[in-house]
Amino acid sequence: PGPPAVPPGLPAPPLPPAPPPLSPAGVRVFRGHTDSVVSVVFGEGDELASAGNFDGTVRFWSLESGEALRTLHTGAMVVLDIALSPGGARMASAGFDSAVKLWYVPTGTLEQRLLGSSPHTETVTAVAFGRNGTILASASYDRTVKMWHVESGKLLKTLKHAGGVKAVAFSADGRYLASADDAAVKVWDVRTGKRERLMRGHTFDVTALAFGAGSVLASASEDDTVRTWDVESGKELRVLKGHLGMVTAVAFSPDGSAIASGGYDRTVRLWDTDTGSHFHTLLGHSDDVLSLAFSADGALLASGSGDRTLRVWDVPTRAPPPPPPSP
Repeated sequence: PGPPAVPPGLPAPPLPPAPPPLSPAGVRVFRGHTDSVVSVVFGEGDELASAGNFDGTVRFWSLESGEALRTLHTGAMVVLDIALSPGGARMASAGFDSAVKLWYVPTGTLEQRLLGSSPHTETVTAVAFGRNGTILASASYDRTVKMWHVESGKLLKTLKHAGGVKAVAFSADGRYLASADDAAVKVWDVRTGKRERLMRGHTFDVTALAFGAGSVLASASEDDTVRTWDVESGKELRVLKGHLGMVTAVAFSPDGSAIASGGYDRTVRLWDTDTGSHFHTLLGHSDDVLSLAFSADGALLASGSGDRTLRVWDVPTRAPPPPPPSP
């Protein structure tokens, strides 16, 4: 039987909202890693870089042909994160060997291991370059974040935490550094090394961080949500709910208008930053989504997964807002 009839004179009930559309056909799949793809980053021009967890390699791919251009063996049994400097000439890698390594990308040669006066003593989990590439931050299970001068390799600051640090990110203007070692997000002044904010809201550990435009920060968590924050005020802006498992990756589009998130439900979800509304779901991975990155023009989104593949999606456009109701 159909829905019950509406009594005469009463307005019809509103239709339920349509579910967000699923993945478009515009996706390319890159295969070659022998373990989970834990980090992805767009390089200069046609290149894309990805890191494989227990295969210990970083692979550089041609976006146009889909071919692997070269493979860099990091010397670590496990790679957990990579970051490219602005301009793409240098790459930092982090892994189980407790080392922060700097590589010259055009040749794939190791430039230096960042040791300074006090090197990390446990697994390095995450790395991030500052705005102009002169500073690098590294996070570790040794309960610290360290900031390094890239050219000299000098240790600039050590930021102490209560637990092992899983995520780190610089703001676009280079003023702030965000980190997380539990369910709270910490925001530091890069110049002074002073902690400026402690932002609470997540109920389980934070797994990933990303800055958008201005002072907006996104945090992904084991509590199945993404939260956005204003780091200037410390205020929570939005809670993005929809994933059916912990969220392990988050990224902003270059203009800051959209957020991509991925996690243990094997999906990539796209959200409107301002409203927090979910507007698209990308399906295709057969295991956890572990890493995300937008291209510089925002037209492409790369995702790495426990299924050992790297996927590059054409970013779908958002549907225009509905017209205002007629008077």
